[in-house]
Amino acid sequence: MKRLFITILIALTACMAANAQFARKAKYSELKYMYDQHDYVQQASDPYSVGWYECVSFFVPGAGQIMAGEVWRGIAFAAGEVVLNSIARDAALEIYKKFTIDENGEITGFNNDAVAKRSIAIFAGAIAADLGLAIWSCLDAKKVAKVKNMYYQDLIGKRTQVEMGVAPALNFTPSQTGSVQPTAGLAFQMKF
Repeated sequence: MKRLFITILIALTACMAANAQFARKAKYSELKYMYDQHDYVQQASDPYSVGWYECVSFFVPGAGQIMAGEVWRGIAFAAGEVVLNSIARDAALEIYKKFTIDENGEITGFNNDAVAKRSIAIFAGAIAADLGLAIWSCLDAKKVAKVKNMYYQDLIGKRTQVEMGVAPALNFTPSQTGSVQPTAGLAFQMKF
């Protein structure tokens, strides 16, 4: 579990460092009144991947928000996830403790039905709340990414943009013997 958490933390930190290229880091709390997420039109130069952040936030609530630069917002979702998982785990342990087991090792019921029913209700409620939190985090990460992309699109539109890229290239060159030889290389592209 520690390795998974550390791996996710390193990946999120790398993504945040990759997003550090912008002139001014605007917070979502400032931008949400300026942009309507429903007006968003995806462009190839968008720095925040709406679908990716949405997907990541469903499985790890708060991760999409952190990747979009909204660290405290992401931590709030992650803290909710930790609390709900702790409640579900404690309820599951309480249910396990109330099992009655016969001499063959089979579960025959509960030794205290009232406590077991209450624990089952708490467990089911925590799981349902956790699913709700995951969906909420998913939709929120999508909204944050869209609004921040719209801000970035406005920034790009207000200044001259130069795009550069390097791509692999494969050409076929005729040889002296009359055959054609493949020639591999790199192509440099620049758009003004």
